[in-house]
Amino acid sequence: MSFESIESQMVILFLGIVLGFVARKAKVMNDQFDGQFSKLLLNVTLPCLIVSSVLMNEQLPDASTVGLIFLLSCASYAIILLIAFAVPFLLRFPKDRRGTYSFMIAFGNVGFIGFPVLSAIFGDQAILYAAIFNIPFNLLVFTVGVFMISEREGTIRERLLDGAKHVLSPTLISCFIAMALALLRITETGIIGQSLDTIGQMTTPAALLIIGSALAKMPIREMVSSARPYIASIFRLVVVPIAIFFVFRSFIADPLLLGTIVITSGMPVATNGTLLCLQYGGDLKTMTKGTFVSTVMSMLTIPLLAMMVMYL
Repeated sequence: MSFESIESQMVILFLGIVLGFVARKAKVMNDQFDGQFSKLLLNVTLPCLIVSSVLMNEQLPDASTVGLIFLLSCASYAIILLIAFAVPFLLRFPKDRRGTYSFMIAFGNVGFIGFPVLSAIFGDQAILYAAIFNIPFNLLVFTVGVFMISEREGTIRERLLDGAKHVLSPTLISCFIAMALALLRITETGIIGQSLDTIGQMTTPAALLIIGSALAKMPIREMVSSARPYIASIFRLVVVPIAIFFVFRSFIADPLLLGTIVITSGMPVATNGTLLCLQYGGDLKTMTKGTFVSTVMSMLTIPLLAMMVMYL
């Protein structure tokens, strides 16, 4: 796939975000609508997209490949977390914000942006790979992620356990189901598979509208006035995926698998961060800035990552 074709896919996605932005300004969308729409996406359409990526796939990976993807995911998050904890400390970010910046570097927006982007660039096979790769993310974001941003009182163990209560979600369950179906090599291209696929296809436009609506309510001047969110975004969008690429490219022969892992690792800051800041008393202002800056920057970095994987 050429740079132009990848960029054209990103432009299509960008126009969907613009439409969401306009819809918010025109008062067609608001916080209440976005909240319910987000629940529909995360609890219904995204799980359908993940499961249908297996059921509608006639070329499922073998068991060894599924196991390899899961192991690579665990290994990659070990690297990512090391970078995430080290960077704010070494760059001497304010102590009360280091956890927030660590979260921004560690966790990308796989659900809202990652799956739709991978589907647009690589197709359904990449969705299956990403679903398996994303299982550790769901486990870590509600444990280590909560610990990073939480300002509640309590021991480390209490804060980790508090976040762990929210680990189980329809998205995580659908990832496990997709992994099990792939291992058992179960497909279903009939009514069930087609129904899930039809509902799952709503995920991309829904996610784009929600992102655009969320960006529309952010004060642009305030979002771009601080340097540190840019630094954290560069590590999230560029340094982390490049590190993953150079560590794993000698171990992965399949360019689609390598591309999926690298691009998944280079997503903008996870929207979970904003939700968790609200729930656990984190630095919401800093998290919002990082989410905005990284989302805008990803329009350029994601196509460049895709081209790097294809030609290096």
